[in-house]
Amino acid sequence: MNPSHTTRRKFLQRSATALGAVTLASPALITAASAGAKHRMTFGHTFGAASDNYMVTGLSQFKAAAEKYSDGELEVDIHEAGSLGGQNVLPQKVLTGAIQGCQLSTGNFVNYSEVYNILDFPYLFASNDAFESTIEQDGFRDSDFLSKPASNGFQVVPGMWANAGFRVLGISKKVDRVVTTPDDLAGLKVRTNGTRVEDVMFKLTSASPVSIAWGEAYQAMQQGAADALSVGLGPLTASKIHETLSSATLYELNFNCHITTLSKRWFDKLPANVQEAIMQAGRDSYAFQKAEQKKANDQMLQLWQETGIEINHLTAGQKDQWVESIGHQRSEYDGLKDAFGRKAFDTVVGLQG
Repeated sequence: MNPSHTTRRKFLQRSATALGAVTLASPALITAASAGAKHRMTFGHTFGAASDNYMVTGLSQFKAAAEKYSDGELEVDIHEAGSLGGQNVLPQKVLTGAIQGCQLSTGNFVNYSEVYNILDFPYLFASNDAFESTIEQDGFRDSDFLSKPASNGFQVVPGMWANAGFRVLGISKKVDRVVTTPDDLAGLKVRTNGTRVEDVMFKLTSASPVSIAWGEAYQAMQQGAADALSVGLGPLTASKIHETLSSATLYELNFNCHITTLSKRWFDKLPANVQEAIMQAGRDSYAFQKAEQKKANDQMLQLWQETGIEINHLTAGQKDQWVESIGHQRSEYDGLKDAFGRKAFDTVVGLQG
């Protein structure tokens, strides 16, 4: 049997087990919520059920828990796979009241709250555990990372993150190059996500940054408009962009994560017990998401290797070269730190101290 088929079957079995557990727990809850719910949350996101094998959202768990903890007062109506719009559209719908909540990447949320650009600074977090520990602390929840969005009409749900882990540097089959140091990027067209941090970051290397929309990334890598890109394992696999890669470098640069945000105007009008039900459901779903995403990431790396992608782990010396060349300590980022919020930046650094 083809080993990659075995790996894909494991993905499906894991997903079926997780979703089955929710299904077993949910019918009565959904019935109760639908029958007697006083409040309704219409919620949009862009991942589908099939991609939950790779990018674990925790949203099924959130729905079941929120309806349970609210004793049926809240009905959560989740629309997946971008059926309510893309990540550039969903926050606008939250603000206008067309929907009550959405999950989107921090890279897209920066258009509505610039402070989230800070989380993109390269090598700001030493490890995945350091990142997750930071965002779970009260000091983070009491900072501008929640107050700034609130002033713009968003209620960020603390703890309800979908963290895909560190971004990986994927190199296309068309160039077939192994990249382990910044110098290896010479002459490569690197797709950026359009954030100001990434623009500065890749300009510090010998690469040529090119801004390409996510929906066009597969074709760009396949046809040579881009030679490389820096994205999380989950989104790359869910979108099948990994099929265009010859190698991938785990350079532990920054994170590919999503947050959940609600309409603050809608949230503030809810009874206290329903508000707490939402917050507790967020904490529960995040605990589930963290555990399942780590399993998924391990399985995706195995899948990538089995399909012929060369996985490169940096040595300590190689990582030091990346930090020295493009790390957040570089003076080239000083203007961005001031623009996005020096206080919030210092908060993130201090919480890791």
